[in-house]
Amino acid sequence: MRWLCALLLVLVTTGTADAQEPPLPTLPDSAEIEMKLQRDGSLSVAEAVSVSEPATRTIPLRVPSARNRERVYSIRDLAIEGAGTAEQTGDAVRVTVRGTTTIRYTVDGVVRNVGDHLEVSWQLTGWNAALTLVRASFAAPRIAVGVRCDACTAAQNDQTGLTRFSAQRLDTGGRLHIAVDLPPGTVAANARLEPARTLAGAFVFTAPVAAGWFAFGLLLLAGMAALWRTRREGEPLPSGFTAEPFATPDGVLPGHIALLRNEDAEAVTAVDLAVRGYLGPAGERLHDADDQLTGFERRVLDGEAPGDAVERDAIRRGWLRSPGRARRAGIRIVCYGLFLTIVLALTVGYAQLGVVLTLAGAALALGARFLPSTTRRGRTLLRRLADPAELPATERFAPYALALGRPVPATAFALGEFLVALRDRRRTRTG
Repeated sequence: MRWLCALLLVLVTTGTADAQEPPLPTLPDSAEIEMKLQRDGSLSVAEAVSVSEPATRTIPLRVPSARNRERVYSIRDLAIEGAGTAEQTGDAVRVTVRGTTTIRYTVDGVVRNVGDHLEVSWQLTGWNAALTLVRASFAAPRIAVGVRCDACTAAQNDQTGLTRFSAQRLDTGGRLHIAVDLPPGTVAANARLEPARTLAGAFVFTAPVAAGWFAFGLLLLAGMAALWRTRREGEPLPSGFTAEPFATPDGVLPGHIALLRNEDAEAVTAVDLAVRGYLGPAGERLHDADDQLTGFERRVLDGEAPGDAVERDAIRRGWLRSPGRARRAGIRIVCYGLFLTIVLALTVGYAQLGVVLTLAGAALALGARFLPSTTRRGRTLLRRLADPAELPATERFAPYALALGRPVPATAFALGEFLVALRDRRRTRTG
């Protein structure tokens, strides 16, 4: 018998809800409302409203929620029977009625999963006219287990299984915020929560923001691994880099080695030019520059300091990193991130994505400070040349010995006098 009564309750509830024909109001300035929760989670609403003067109601589609979020609804299948008009502008639907009018629409986003039950919530009325009486009914596939209404005089389930609400003498603009609790699994939850369109809401943690932080974490780990790898010892170089016996590596000039070892690249280059016959014993120029000289060698030959030319040449050959390049790139990314944060905060939200980009740039700029100035190829070059078994005691290898901090071979080349002449030339240039 108990299951039969329950079946009758469901049949009565379903039959009443399917009708969606609210009775016409019997009192002036009153409303009769019927609601049915469909199995897809949408809420079908039919409102019969009687007003003595033209009245307007604005239905908000974004309602403030907790933690800087907003509850977002959508209305479809809006139809009006009687003297009235309706239009949707932005995040609200504006309805105007005269006399007795029936309004029908379907709302999506009313079902929220709150753990042990579902909650269906919606705001009724809100006319710019006082209402004498408002009555509403709610039907769902299963009977409600809880009912709330903030401005109602009565809210309860009746003997047919319907949930009924009523309110008397509702002030102008007064709204009935109804909430009905249903057993879990009655329908699928479809509530939409979005960051509020405020400055605080722009920084709310959302799924896209979580993806951004996850990507930042992966990039940070990858960057740390790359930094650790670049600080390791280098890999063997191609042919031409032998240490026993010492041989001049192809393309590696004594000035390069001095630069990599933080020695005096200008003095070493000048000695090399003297050995090769471009400079005389007193540092005077003997021959003009030719195609055999690099840019920084030409500067030394002209009596100038090599300056950044030797660094640029070492960078081009892959032995040095561009000084400050990664740091400058990181600073630019920080600026882009700050700009993006401001733009997102003032427009569509998700401003934390800009914060992620800012921190990524800061991490790059900071990590650049720990990058070794020499590349893996440069460190390999230094390692292969750092401990040669023997340097040939000839003039040709005197610049390499000087660059490596080794004793200079005793040769016919007067190294001491030449360095004194080079020092005097420097004084003349700087003076």
